Amino acid sequence: MSKKISVLIPTYKPDWYLERCLKSIEEQTLDKKYFKVYIALNGPKKGYEDLIVGLLKQYSFEYAYFYIAKAGVSNARNLMIEMSVEDYITFVDDDDVLSCNYLEQLLLKVTPFEISVSNVRLFSQIPEDSHPNYIGKSFTTLNQRETSLFKTRKFFSSPCAKLVHRGLIADHRFNTKLKIGEDSLFMAEISKRVRAVNKTDLSACYYVYVREGSASRSKIEPIDEFKRLSYLIILYSCMLFKGYNIPFILSRIVASMKHFKRVFK
Repeated sequence: MSKKISVLIPTYKPDWYLERCLKSIEEQTLDKKYFKVYIALNGPKKGYEDLIVGLLKQYSFEYAYFYIAKAGVSNARNLMIEMSVEDYITFVDDDDVLSCNYLEQLLLKVTPFEISVSNVRLFSQIPEDSHPNYIGKSFTTLNQRETSLFKTRKFFSSPCAKLVHRGLIADHRFNTKLKIGEDSLFMAEISKRVRAVNKTDLSACYYVYVREGSASRSKIEPIDEFKRLSYLIILYSCMLFKGYNIPFILSRIVASMKHFKRVFK
């Protein structure tokens, strides 16, 4: 039987946390014949490649390793989308952790036109000492199967904690001009053909490691932030005329406009 899931992991200057991430994948309850791990190192290579290859050899899941000299999580993700072949795709950040039933639960709830989503929790020390973020809080109130994109809009802010059929992604790719906001944009772009969002069991969880130095926590100069938000709003506005769900896209525009307050403080 052919594999079902491509697990895509971009990594930049990986540290000890990568081993923790890979270990959680090794411990998945889903039979390893149903998934393959793709990992792409981007940026500096010396020392980091040896670390990754050494770690991968310790595990029994099938994997493919790639290197991209140009740094950027979007570059890495786009390459792995192109190189992977499995029916379904899930994105995992190299410092995050998966519950042992994560892949199995996602696969149970996904269809070619309906994405599956898991619970999401944040942690700073160990996953066992975690708390829900804004997505995790929404997970508990979401219907088991929800067809409203507007009601599930928080789950479209990140490509992680979900399983998506390759056909929904089609020729859409992460925007390499953005360092922040590219995740929400990508998810909005693939939303047109999504018919519903299905929840996994509450026990299936994507644990987000709160780490200093990540792109989402880096300081941005006001002029750069103004340009970024303006660019995003233009792209979202264009989508209003391309057959996308209007209330959902408007929510993306409003969310982007709210961030302008930070620019003028």
